[in-house]
Amino acid sequence: MKGQTGLLLAVFVLLLSGCEAAGGRSTLTIEPYSLSESEQELISRTGVDGIQFFKLDGKLAEKEDLQFSMEIYKDGRLTDDVVYTRGQVEKEFNQSLVSYGINQGDEQITFLNGINGGMMEQVESIEGVRGSSFTSFIDEKTELVKDEAVYLTAWTGTKGSLLEGVSLNDEGTLDGMEHIDTGYVFKMTWTNGMEE
Repeated sequence: MKGQTGLLLAVFVLLLSGCEAAGGRSTLTIEPYSLSESEQELISRTGVDGIQFFKLDGKLAEKEDLQFSMEIYKDGRLTDDVVYTRGQVEKEFNQSLVSYGINQGDEQITFLNGINGGMMEQVESIEGVRGSSFTSFIDEKTELVKDEAVYLTAWTGTKGSLLEGVSLNDEGTLDGMEHIDTGYVFKMTWTNGMEE
């Protein structure tokens, strides 16, 4: 009888661990979204100077969240890291579009971030910037890891005549920001929920 009870207990534990692995573990991926010709034509008529699109797939557990944030660089140094969207209402993503766009003027830039059910618009001063670049860091399907930021796009500007490149290294961190006069880097982080 003890042997049967032990066997039943072992089977029960295995079943529970299998259910937890299958149902208790969230996965999220993000990848570039390529526009069709007609989509490109529509976008070209909106007046947006540049835009990057991504597809988000996966499911968040009930208490999990996606945080969207922006790192701000001045004179090659990180000066701020601002979470601008959190408290994700939608928990399931099926090729949901995420977009990052820019409208650049002489002394200011407007950043546009489209996410499920809404759009964020942020205006920043870029006084004195003579040249700029708008870069995407995602070129293939990428799996998000909880509590690790995924860098998506960056706008960088120079007040001089030379604009150095910015890239993502093998560790997933940025290279080249130390040479940037002004920079805004956009990222997404999968978290365990809203933190104050």
